[in-house]
Formats: sequence, C-alpha cells, structure tokens
Amino acid sequence: MDSQRSFFVESGRRATRYIRVVRIGFVKPFDGRDVVVERPLIVNYVTFEPMMLSSGGIFGIPLFESMSQTMKRAIDWLHVVDPGLYNDNVYDVGVSARSRGK
Repeated sequence: MDSQRSFFVESGRRATRYIRVVRIGFVKPFDGRDVVVERPLIVNYVTFEPMMLSSGGIFGIPLFESMSQTMKRAIDWLHVVDPGLYNDNVYDVGVSARSRGK
C-alpha cells in the first residue's frame, strides 16, 4: 500500500473505502490562574482529514490530497497554535457509500 495515498480501497467479499486522517491530541493547562500547584490539564484533539480535490464524478474514484500535504497542514497548525505537549496518530477510517433512495 502506498503510504502517501490518503484514499484507498480494500477488496474482499466487498470493497471497503478508507480515508487516512491525522489526529493530534494535546494538553493545555487549565486557564485557572489562581491554581499554582498541579494545575489540571484539558485534553483536546484536532483531526486533519485529507482535502478532496475531485469527487470523481458519478462512477469515478475521488481524488484526495496526499498524506504529505495533509501532514504539512497539521505541522503548519502546530507551529501556529504551539500546543505544548502533543501526540499525533494516523488512522485509516472506513467510509461507507451514501445509500440512495429507491
């Protein structure tokens, strides 16, 4: 599997579509300025989904940005926000096709 692809299809009994997302979890001190010792932490996360560049039309396969482009957006966000302590993960998320009415 191409590690730069952010969209892929696995075939078995039926085809399953996946997108690859980047999730960054981070903690920030609680904004209680009165607390000096052991300030509680707030756990947050932000998810970066690949941007769709083309829907692929009715029968085509959608085109998404590459993983390196998604990672660049995540890194740019990290530089702006500077969340302090963080952890990043890459997940493959199954995408179901929209059901169409009969």
